[in-house]
Amino acid sequence: MKTFGVFVCLFAMVLAEDDLDKRIVNGEKAELYAWPHQVSLQLYQAPYGWYHICGAVLIGPNKVLTAAHCIDGQQARNLRVEVGVLNLYDPPNAYEQTVSVSSIIMHPQYNGNANGYPNDIGIIYLSGPVTYNKNVQPAALAPQGSSFANRQCVITGWGRTVGGGSGASHLKQAYITKITTAQCRSYWGASVTDKHICVFEASDPAGTRPSACNGDSGGPMMCGNNYGLLAGVTSWGVSSCSGDYPSVYTRVSEYLDWINSR
Repeated sequence: MKTFGVFVCLFAMVLAEDDLDKRIVNGEKAELYAWPHQVSLQLYQAPYGWYHICGAVLIGPNKVLTAAHCIDGQQARNLRVEVGVLNLYDPPNAYEQTVSVSSIIMHPQYNGNANGYPNDIGIIYLSGPVTYNKNVQPAALAPQGSSFANRQCVITGWGRTVGGGSGASHLKQAYITKITTAQCRSYWGASVTDKHICVFEASDPAGTRPSACNGDSGGPMMCGNNYGLLAGVTSWGVSSCSGDYPSVYTRVSEYLDWINSR
């Protein structure tokens, strides 16, 4: 079995471990307005300033969903989010908003030391509400029991575009097929549970398959009609980001009660 790692990226730093992978590989540039729920989670560290560490998903005016491993060990005062952004390094567009973080909540049963990173989901509360506009809108959560088996979904993020490379400045997207839990387990074994959801493009030639990578962790996997439902939160995959193994996401529909009660 391949070594796996979560998809976090410390964008402008050398703090990320080499075996962690989070990005969109073999994807394409996203267009403005395409994914208005996409969030950049950023960390402040002197003397570097603010830099992107993970993706996240806007689900309410002051509520953001991400992976637990993105906020594990962090303090709210050192975090902020950017919404409405397409290119992290361009001058701000008319839709962008930067908001500080008031609190972070990891799922109480998250275990970053266990195989499969179980319950890798967390909530970020913002210090104030964002203003909805054409490029800032909340994602709808996939309902309980959603399958999406063998349906095309889309993943997005600013992560690495090649394994071992640098993160993307422009938001990337990739269309990729959701596979069954049994199919995912044929690659990853018991590390994959019913609370995971996996994507994999087996029909594409090796070396061309899309994948999440470093910097994409916590970002959205959107499925359903017009890719309008948040099915997964980017969690982990093969450390080379080669696309030769499925990328694994936290299945949002398994956590609706927890999300809505917080």
